[in-house]
Amino acid sequence: MWFLTRMAIIFYVTILWITSIAVVLFVFHVLDIETVNQMIYVVYNDRHVGWIVAGVAGAVIAVSLLLENLIYGRRRMERTIAFDNPSGPVTVSLSALEDLIKRLTDEMPQIKEIRPYMVATKKGLQVETKLVLRAQVNIPELTARLQELIRRRIEEVIGMEGKINVRVHVTKINLDDIKPNAKRGMDTSGGHVPFHGYRA
Repeated sequence: MWFLTRMAIIFYVTILWITSIAVVLFVFHVLDIETVNQMIYVVYNDRHVGWIVAGVAGAVIAVSLLLENLIYGRRRMERTIAFDNPSGPVTVSLSALEDLIKRLTDEMPQIKEIRPYMVATKKGLQVETKLVLRAQVNIPELTARLQELIRRRIEEVIGMEGKINVRVHVTKINLDDIKPNAKRGMDTSGGHVPFHGYRA
C-alpha cells in the first residue's frame, strides 16, 4: 500500500513540476508566445506529432485512473472483514465495529469520548483509538482494561482471535468534569476540610 501511495505521489508531483516550470518559463518570456504558437501549430497540423501528444496525454490519464483505483480500491478492501460460513461468504464493515466500540463508554464512565478507527491488514486488525477522559485516572490501568475489552468484544462479534492490535491515544483529560465531584465528602461544618487535589 505504501509503495502504491509513493508511486502516486511521485507521478502527480512530476506532472505538477512540468506544468509549473512551463508556466514560469512562459511568464518570464523564456518561452515566448511565438514558440508556443509554433508548437501548437505543429501538433494541430502534423498528424504524427498529434498522435504522439494524444498518446502521451491518454497515458497520463490512464495511469492516474489506475493509481486512483488501486489506492482507493485497496483502502475500501481494508475497511471490511470477509470470512466464509458454511452457507456462504460474509462481509463485515469496519464502521459497524467502530460503532460497537463507541458504546463502550457506557461501560467505562471514566471515558467521556472515544473515537476508534479500524483497518484490516495482512497482519490482522489494527484498531486506533483516541480518548477524551472525564477525570484524572490511572491511565495505564484504564487503557489496559479498555484494550482488553475492545479485543474481547471484537472476538465475540467476528470470532477473530490473536490478530487484533489495539493502540490507544489519550488526547485530552477533561478537568471540568472533576469540579462537581470534588465537592463530595467535604466537611462544611467549619472543621478540617480534606484536600482533594488542585483544581483547574
